[in-house]
Amino acid sequence: MLKKLARLMVMLVAAVAPFTQSRLLAAQTGPAFAAGQIWSIKSTSPTTAKVVIDRIEPWHQKVVVHVSLIDVPIPQGAPGTGGTTVIGHMPFEESALAASVDRLLGTGASPPSSFENGYKNWQDAMGGVFTISVEKAIEFTFQAITRRRT
Repeated sequence: MLKKLARLMVMLVAAVAPFTQSRLLAAQTGPAFAAGQIWSIKSTSPTTAKVVIDRIEPWHQKVVVHVSLIDVPIPQGAPGTGGTTVIGHMPFEESALAASVDRLLGTGASPPSSFENGYKNWQDAMGGVFTISVEKAIEFTFQAITRRRT
């Protein structure tokens, strides 16, 4: 009886271990991003802004996730205040993006038409990547736009 119980325990551990290891790995690395995903973002106040994953690639021994932001509320003082807009391209370090997203809302999304132009400009400029939250990146983008107008 003890041998059967011990054998059952070994089989149970063997069956559960791969699942547990994969869950632990997923918890350590964050969500598994894939092109076409739509994510809600973590935000200090309610927002309609969403992240669309457009392209993922290696970059300087890190992973950069190129995204578009859709349904971004336009804040007071920016052109179009009160409406929403699309930000065609923003490159994020994978870990910064993982810390910024909340829930996977959908898959199969196509990049907005402005993505490829933004991506090409980023490549041509040998641009950097955001290591801050999506919420902060949106805030800085609108601050830059507002400053440029004054």
